[in-house]
Amino acid sequence: MLFCSQKSIARICWVIFFLIVISVIVIPSVNAENVKTVLPPASVIKGWKLFNGIRVYNRSTIYNLIDGEADAVLSYDFVNCAHAEYGPVKSPRPIITMDVYNMTDPLNAYGMFGSDRISGPPVKIGAEGVMIGQSGLNFWKGQYVVRGTIVAMGSVTPQNRAALFKLVRTTAARISGSTEIPPLIHALPPGYRARSQQYVRTNVAGHSFLKNAVTAMYPSLGFGATLFICQTPSPIAARKLLAIYQKNEKSGSGMAALKGIGQGGFRVVDTFQQNVVAAIKGKYLVGVIRAKSAMPAIHLIKVALDRLH
Repeated sequence: MLFCSQKSIARICWVIFFLIVISVIVIPSVNAENVKTVLPPASVIKGWKLFNGIRVYNRSTIYNLIDGEADAVLSYDFVNCAHAEYGPVKSPRPIITMDVYNMTDPLNAYGMFGSDRISGPPVKIGAEGVMIGQSGLNFWKGQYVVRGTIVAMGSVTPQNRAALFKLVRTTAARISGSTEIPPLIHALPPGYRARSQQYVRTNVAGHSFLKNAVTAMYPSLGFGATLFICQTPSPIAARKLLAIYQKNEKSGSGMAALKGIGQGGFRVVDTFQQNVVAAIKGKYLVGVIRAKSAMPAIHLIKVALDRLH
């Protein structure tokens, strides 16, 4: 009996092992796709073809595709980009281009999409989509930013716009990443101007020492008033950053420490950025610039700090 029991257990173990192997092979993981496989085949549009194959650009060659925007894209941990050109079989030139940018993770994809977000009306594609004029359709989902464009002169027709939507929506369906907004964005207090929220990697609030922040504009605080939340590596780094920021504002007037707000902070009237307020909690530094008065800015910072965990 003991021998039979051990044999049965061994068989069960082999069956379980076999099922695990099959699941790994057959069922793709959420990151199984890459920039090339995300792009759909031309066959999704009847009678269309792919021109010149799919070209992949890396951090060294991306300038050949988007020279004027390459530096900004690289700042968001860009990995690579797949570029494809589509059009009717009988067409001598492509009608639509599709570009898929691998940005490492959803937060960087969200950040790169910041300039797209404010460039046109929103469209329900992926996590966020936007229509750029009559010829562009962009979205982000998971770690990818996708841009579809009708490029042929005089080709913005109902048929080609339908083909653009078909290619873009098919691309979105081929991405297994989440459509959830990155958690750090949810730390922004309500009341910001619609679609003003961004993730900024460098030169936050115009300062080279402020990096890695989500930002949004709050019109109720004044024209151009902006709140930002910088995420640092640790609470010690946040304290050091606050000290650097305060030292940088020493030429301002009315410098005062914040009491009962976070784990330290200051308020000051800056020559160019009006009322500036900053405070820290854990590894985060929260700041407001261009506020018309200090008290509403302090209240907004307190709300933001309470949302951070």
